[in-house]
Amino acid sequence: MSKRLLAIATTVALAAVVAAGSAQAATVSLRVESSTDPLPLFDGSVTTLPHAVDGGDGSGPHPCAGPSGTAPAATATGALDDAMRAAGILWRGSWNPSFRDFFIDRIGPFASVAPDRYWSLTVNGRFASGGCLAQLGDGDSIRFFYGPLFGAPAPTVPGDRNAATDPEPAPGAGALGAGSPGKRTRGMAARATSYLRRHRGGIGAAWGRLTLALRSGTGVAGAAAALIPGGLDALRGGSLAGDVNATALAVLASVERHPRQAGQAADWLASVQGAGGGFGFRRGTIPDVDTTGLATWALALADRMGPARRGAAFVRSTQAADGGFPALPGGSSNSQSSGLALVALRVAGTGPRVRSGAGGTPLDFLASLARPNGAIAYAAGVDPTPTWTTAQALLGLTSRAKLLFARR
Repeated sequence: MSKRLLAIATTVALAAVVAAGSAQAATVSLRVESSTDPLPLFDGSVTTLPHAVDGGDGSGPHPCAGPSGTAPAATATGALDDAMRAAGILWRGSWNPSFRDFFIDRIGPFASVAPDRYWSLTVNGRFASGGCLAQLGDGDSIRFFYGPLFGAPAPTVPGDRNAATDPEPAPGAGALGAGSPGKRTRGMAARATSYLRRHRGGIGAAWGRLTLALRSGTGVAGAAAALIPGGLDALRGGSLAGDVNATALAVLASVERHPRQAGQAADWLASVQGAGGGFGFRRGTIPDVDTTGLATWALALADRMGPARRGAAFVRSTQAADGGFPALPGGSSNSQSSGLALVALRVAGTGPRVRSGAGGTPLDFLASLARPNGAIAYAAGVDPTPTWTTAQALLGLTSRAKLLFARR
C-alpha cells in the first residue's frame, strides 16, 4: 500500500531520459486504476522514451514504439512500463505476435479475468486498441482501467453464463455438427448467434449488438453508432478525427438516413487508402486486416466498389496457410481478423471460400475454433474476450445481402 500511495501524484524521471539522444521523449499524464478500488494504483506524470518492453511472459523484450514502419515514438505501454518499474508495482503482459502488442494480464493485484474484468486503455479519452501502437506527445492523457471496457458497467442478463464454463451442449456431432460444408457453416453461425443472445454483457457487448442487429435486419444504425467514441456529432470534413475505424462505423450508422454524410465519409476513406489497397487505423500508418475489412465494408455500403475491391484484394493477399487471416500481414491467424476479412471478401463479391496455398479456407479456420457452447475462440487455446471474438467472427459468417442491408 505504501508504494502505491507514494506513486500517486509523482513525477517519474528516468535516467535514460536525461541521457536521451535523438529519440523524442514525451511527458504525459498517466492514471492506472481499478473499478473495484477507490484509490488509483498510479496517478501522476511520466516522462518516457521509446524503448523495448518486456511484459514478463517469458518471450523477452519487444519493440514498443508505434506501428511498424513509423518513426519510433513514446507509447502508452512504454509509459506504463516506466511508471510501474519506478513505483515498484509489478505488471505482466502477454505478447501477441499477430497484433504486435501486449495483452495486459495483470497490473499490481488486478488480473484480467473473463468475462468482464480486463485492462483497457484510453488516450485523451479515446479507446486505444494497442498500447505499443499508441504513440504519444507531450501533454497526452493516458488511462489504464481495470473493469468493464471503457469503464462502463456491463449490462446483466438473467441466467448469463461465463464463456469458459457455459455447459450448454450444441446440437450435432462436435462443435460443427454433421452434413455438408454449407450446412456445417450455417450451424456454426446459428450457435454463435445463440451464444451472443445469451451473453450480452462484458467486453465486446457493443460488437455483439451490431452483429445481432445485422442478422435480424433491425437496429443496425443505432448499434453501429454505439461503437463510435463521442458519437456521430464529431464527424467533420468527412472523417471522425482522422480515425479510419470510427469513420467506417459512421458510414454504417448513417448510410440509410443520411446518405450524403455517409458518402462524404466514404470519399474520405477512399482518399486515405494505401497504394496496395489496405488501410491503417490512421492515414499513413501500416495497413492491417481488421481496419481494412471494416473500411472495405463501409466503401461497399456507400457504392464505392472500386476502392472496396482494392481493399478486398489487400485482405486476400494476407491469407495464412491455415486459411485464416492475421491482424497484420505475416502474423498468426485469429478469428476476429478472419471475420472482418470475410466481411471484405463478401461485400466485394469475392466470396468466403477462398483457399490458401495449402488448401485451407477461412471457414475451415473458424470452424476449428468453434466451441460446443457456440462461442468462437480467438485462436487455439486463446480466448480472453469471448463475446467480442464471437461477434466479429460471426460478422464473417453473415451473408452479403445482410452486410449490405439488403441493398443489392
